[in-house]
Amino acid sequence: MRITIEFLGLTSLSKALGKSISADLADDSRVADMVRWLVARYGKKAADALLDADGRMDDTIQVILNDEGFLKRDVWQDRPLKDGDTVKLMLLVGGG
Repeated sequence: MRITIEFLGLTSLSKALGKSISADLADDSRVADMVRWLVARYGKKAADALLDADGRMDDTIQVILNDEGFLKRDVWQDRPLKDGDTVKLMLLVGGG
């Protein structure tokens, strides 16, 4: 399957890879598989931007699938992907 991955607010990845890329993944892939694919394909730049010190997705990263809104943190990893999906990885920012 082919999906599109967009990077919002992740300046280091956007500069290195562009604002969006296409990824060819196995048909039964989930969002967690996509993250592993990014790190395997783009190495340290992707790992530094997306993962915490323990190798898990950093808490400051939010996942949006097909403009459905933010996926809940407890379910995003296992969310199945399908051909043509768009996944947005967004840096969560706060202000006040």
